[in-house]
Amino acid sequence: MTRKLFLSMAIIIKSFSLFTNNCIIYSMKILLVSDSHGNNEALDLLVKTYPNMDLYLHLGDSESDEYSIFPFRSVRGNCDYFGDFNDQLIIPTPYGNLLAQHKPTPNSDLMRDYKVKIFAYGHTHVRKHIDQMGIITINPGAISFARDGNDGSYAILDISNDKVDVEFHDLTEIISKK
Repeated sequence: MTRKLFLSMAIIIKSFSLFTNNCIIYSMKILLVSDSHGNNEALDLLVKTYPNMDLYLHLGDSESDEYSIFPFRSVRGNCDYFGDFNDQLIIPTPYGNLLAQHKPTPNSDLMRDYKVKIFAYGHTHVRKHIDQMGIITINPGAISFARDGNDGSYAILDISNDKVDVEFHDLTEIISKK
């Protein structure tokens, strides 16, 4: 395992905790995007619209460096030539580990070794959300150049220790409110 991948597991995530019946319930909100292809204005609009996310996660093909898309954490996509991004990130969540990468095919060794329960990817420009064999798989679609008619697509994950709620949205919802 690369040192960078291991260090990415240690990112500090501000999580909300609540004590109920001697049980800790955690929740975490992630704004999930992919394939923005240089549309950093859309990313800025999302951060302004959703200022209280625990994590902003980009699944590759930002076509920008890490400073231009801050506060998003990102993985490398096939069109990312500028940033110093990892190919994968392992992110601890209350539900279990999340594996983020651009390619739609997960690395089975990483899935097994890190007991991944959520797999998030980009690349296809098509929204997807399935729960299969105990693994939740999510593709938020594409901010730019969607292939499923949902241009400006992104997802909000609301993760607790016992479930993952996934809501798909598109930028037109935000723009129409202005």
